[in-house]
Amino acid sequence: MPKNKLFNLKKIPPYNYIWVKENPISYITEGFQKFLANLEYVNVDQKYKVLQVTSSLTGEGKSTFFSNVAYLLSQKGHKVILVDLDLRKPKIHRIYDIENKNGITDILTERSTLENSIKKNKKLGFDVLNSGEKTNAVVNLLESKKMKNLIEKLKTIYDYVLIDSPPVINVSDALYISKLSDAIIFVIAQKQVKKAVIKEAVSLLKLNNINVLGVAMNKVDLKNNRYGYGYGYGYGYEYQSE
Repeated sequence: MPKNKLFNLKKIPPYNYIWVKENPISYITEGFQKFLANLEYVNVDQKYKVLQVTSSLTGEGKSTFFSNVAYLLSQKGHKVILVDLDLRKPKIHRIYDIENKNGITDILTERSTLENSIKKNKKLGFDVLNSGEKTNAVVNLLESKKMKNLIEKLKTIYDYVLIDSPPVINVSDALYISKLSDAIIFVIAQKQVKKAVIKEAVSLLKLNNINVLGVAMNKVDLKNNRYGYGYGYGYGYEYQSE
């Protein structure tokens, strides 16, 4: 690798680096704050308690996006839990820097209880429910009555249940998870995914009558587009991957 390119590489922060927490005054944080303001307007009656995040493809930053949203919501006094339903490629446990044990799959198979599986962190202000032990029966678990009952239980405990789900194009899991959620936030990484792929993903959501509450523009080039708006809601976020 050429020397100049080697020293131009951007340092990628770890998953447990919450941008809005560490950089409360920045264009990125401002973008998140405006996203939340839009969310409060559309959710004025509090009918959207279970929010799901997805994207077209992997690597668009949806997991990182929702961890920052979870932190800001908790700072506003809301009781929030971040749930990892990306059972094939879980990432939320990395935000807490913990092992992926005693999670959702363990609750559903009765190897753990909900009380023992919820991870709390006073520094972040929101709780996490990681995916748990990997399984090949992903669809069966997502469609199970136990899963539905689990989400319903979380709704009675928390103001917001934020669900991280797989991308739409890769697998059908996000469509099954949408039956558990009240609405979806769709994340798009600027200049990373072709428009045709985005249209295909959105068409799949519409075909299944899924309520897309808003769209977040991610990995925006702040040099050319300072605030990063263009698809509805948006924020500038240059470096982070999912």
